[in-house]
Amino acid sequence: MNRSLFRPLRLGLLVLVCGLWSFGWLPGAGVAAAQEGGVVRSTADYVYGQTMRFHLSAADIGEVRSITLFFRLGASPDSFAVAIDVPSDPVIEVSYALDLTQTRLPPFSAITYWWELERVDDTLIVPEQIISYTDDQFNWSQLVETDEAGGGSVRIHWTGEGTELGEEARDLVFEMLPRIGPLLPLEQVLPFDVYIYPSTADLGAALRLAGRDFQPGQTYPDLGVVLATVVNLRTAEAELRHELSRGLVDLLLFQGLGQFAYNLPPWLNRGLAGAVRGAADAPRDDALRAAVSSATTLPVAELCAGRSIDSDLAAAQSEALLSFIATTYGDAAVRQLVAAFAEGADCPTALQSALQLSPEQLEAAWLRSLRSGEGGRSAAELAVWIGLALAGFGLAGLLLIRPRRR
Repeated sequence: MNRSLFRPLRLGLLVLVCGLWSFGWLPGAGVAAAQEGGVVRSTADYVYGQTMRFHLSAADIGEVRSITLFFRLGASPDSFAVAIDVPSDPVIEVSYALDLTQTRLPPFSAITYWWELERVDDTLIVPEQIISYTDDQFNWSQLVETDEAGGGSVRIHWTGEGTELGEEARDLVFEMLPRIGPLLPLEQVLPFDVYIYPSTADLGAALRLAGRDFQPGQTYPDLGVVLATVVNLRTAEAELRHELSRGLVDLLLFQGLGQFAYNLPPWLNRGLAGAVRGAADAPRDDALRAAVSSATTLPVAELCAGRSIDSDLAAAQSEALLSFIATTYGDAAVRQLVAAFAEGADCPTALQSALQLSPEQLEAAWLRSLRSGEGGRSAAELAVWIGLALAGFGLAGLLLIRPRRR
């Protein structure tokens, strides 16, 4: 892989950090520690969507008066405490089962847990551990890509045999990341995972088991992962380009802006995804050309105010608008527009702040650029056709003249 694609990202706005992955994020991972001649062991395991069990065993640690299990979800500062009955046996073997049908854990998240054992003279604290709560209904293959210059790592997970799908996803991720950097107001990117499901139905089932409402095409940036589906390996690149571009943009927006990322209107997210996708979409381009020709494009003020992107025309126009803004006013204007919406500005205020334009002025300038481009292409095409016609007439004339000379 060409690492030069990633270096502009690392040296510019985005720096991947991989320190969080120094923990053992594996189901069943445990820690055993000697404590004043005794041994304490802590482990955890789960059945996805059903139960998560925390286990503690200890021997030769003296009299224990109370046992408390603590666990914390993701990066939340809040922790939960559960009091565990102390067994009468000198060797402690206790477990706690968390009912995941009642307590919905965020899928693909990290669960931090630890124990405190109160003794007569002190409290023994078992060190924190992390278990990664991922969908265990599939046997996942994994590929970890690390920037050789020290930038960080991205983990790709997929199902099925072979490495082609994982390598394809890895290459596309590292192709898109440098394109995203100049367009978003970010300082760094936390490590993240990409999960590629074999079908939309499988992805939907996994999210519903975790208590999430599932809508095809929706992204879930608060989970800290990018979710995608590839149904047909022959069209894997096209499927991944569409889903990874949207997933990466929404994930990095959420990492940089938190809940304020939801203030962005849908057209802006879709436009950013189109800017980093790296391939045209023929049906949407056709829809936009037809709308421009028939003067039926969507009002920019309506898009900018939060209209849902529910058609090929809405998606194509969103991408074309973002491309026009970046080309005409520069990447810095796109970053300012993102920041203005994130801060809660309405459509006219955000456009005025970033572009010094009203929605109507932006629409007029954008349409003018499209029509002038089409006019230039039409004139060139007309000149080519006229040239071909003249050449045809000339050839016909020569064929008619030659017999007369003979």
